[in-house]
Amino acid sequence: MEESKQRAALLREIFAQGFRTPDWRHKEPPPVVPAEMFFADNDDNECIAANLDNHPGVGFFRTRLADIAAKPDVAAVLVNIYDMDPVIYGGWPYVENVHILTSAAEDVVQDWAAELRSDGAGEGWPYGAPRVYPQATEGQRWWWLSWD
Repeated sequence: MEESKQRAALLREIFAQGFRTPDWRHKEPPPVVPAEMFFADNDDNECIAANLDNHPGVGFFRTRLADIAAKPDVAAVLVNIYDMDPVIYGGWPYVENVHILTSAAEDVVQDWAAELRSDGAGEGWPYGAPRVYPQATEGQRWWWLSWD
């Protein structure tokens, strides 16, 4: 199977940020990449929200997150790279959280979380701020979504 240029670029970015299999002894937050980069050429339904009943498919997340990223009050949509084991078998890295930098009100962000079938949005970074990410400006906050 020939690897796509988009997937190769994604893997290079993940390793450039110093990916380590999550090991809480090291207290290293997982790397983050733009959602657009993560979903380019991605057809692996197991890469995000794998434990959802009646999983809507990776295309659902690609489309919904692109719609959110296009909103004027959204500055960035990132995904954290939590596990690389699927890559060994030709799959995509596994994402545990989506991160949204926005000036939108909390109720709006919670609506986005519900639309994405997330368990809800929390403010900040659940594993600590990653090494590389856009800084919030006045009025913006980072939110994270998960699927537990």
